[in-house]
Amino acid sequence: MLFGGVISIRNFGYDNHLLPVKKLPKPVISVGNISVGGSGKTPFVIYLIEKILSLGKKPAILSRGYKRMADGLVISCPERGAEADVQALGDEPALISQSFPTVPVAVQKDRHHAGLVVLEKFGADVFILDDGLQNRELHRDMDFVLVRSSLQDLRDSYLPAGNLRDSKRRIRQADIIILTSHGDWNIPGSSFIKNYSNIPLAGVSFLPYDFVDHAGQTLPLGMIAGKEVAAFCGIANPEQFFSGIENLNSKIVRRRIFRDHHWFDEYDIDEIFGGDEDLMAVTTAKDAARIFLDEELVEKEEVKRIYALREKAVVNFGGEHIDNVLAKVFGEVCA
Repeated sequence: MLFGGVISIRNFGYDNHLLPVKKLPKPVISVGNISVGGSGKTPFVIYLIEKILSLGKKPAILSRGYKRMADGLVISCPERGAEADVQALGDEPALISQSFPTVPVAVQKDRHHAGLVVLEKFGADVFILDDGLQNRELHRDMDFVLVRSSLQDLRDSYLPAGNLRDSKRRIRQADIIILTSHGDWNIPGSSFIKNYSNIPLAGVSFLPYDFVDHAGQTLPLGMIAGKEVAAFCGIANPEQFFSGIENLNSKIVRRRIFRDHHWFDEYDIDEIFGGDEDLMAVTTAKDAARIFLDEELVEKEEVKRIYALREKAVVNFGGEHIDNVLAKVFGEVCA
């Protein structure tokens, strides 16, 4: 009740223009949700970057860099002369920067200032505000709100009793709702459709795509079929990852769960393998970023036996709504 009360007061202040909001010279697309983790924000941001690049536009990413090990503004854009390590960026921004080395990724609590610096040094046609629903200080031109297709968020409670970090009413402020799934697709209930019928709706699945090793080499999903593996992760919904690995016809003989955004050390790597010199290990792309991009850890011999499972966003329905939202941003704001 206390957490929800604070959230309600804060939202009231912004909704009624009692608290200041800053605006960037270029449009801002926010991708966020009302719960803690598990909705697929990072793979959806990667999907949006690919869409925007295909339109011939130049995106830039603004992030808070949750759980990073640095303060102040950090910008990564490797192919344009800006390098930043994973500890300074945080795992999710580092993963995005690694995937799109020509796209500026800026990390700072003050994302308005970060955006201005990006425009001055690199230029951009549009900003993607990663995990931006709770960042009310920055004006957004479009809000993508991700909701798990199980609709668990609508039955959940505020932190710390549940996983909600924002009011369920914020879903109504979305310009488009993205229902997400990491497994079998669940069609939203009629009550959900009725309550949000005036908001464009799209469905996106995050499907296993391939594996990648420490050197960036890609390998097919079938590489673990019939094999015994160690599986580990530090994400909000670990069982979701373990189920996905087992669905690839492998047998998990060792499993280790770390805290979300856990920074690995050499002792963690030793524990993952348990002294087995023949065992291979699998993890998520986000967890692998904290290992593969660590200059010291990546030198360990065991890391050569760690493989990251990458997921790809696939639109199940409502793709035309996503296209319309992007067209509206560029047509009305950037013309």
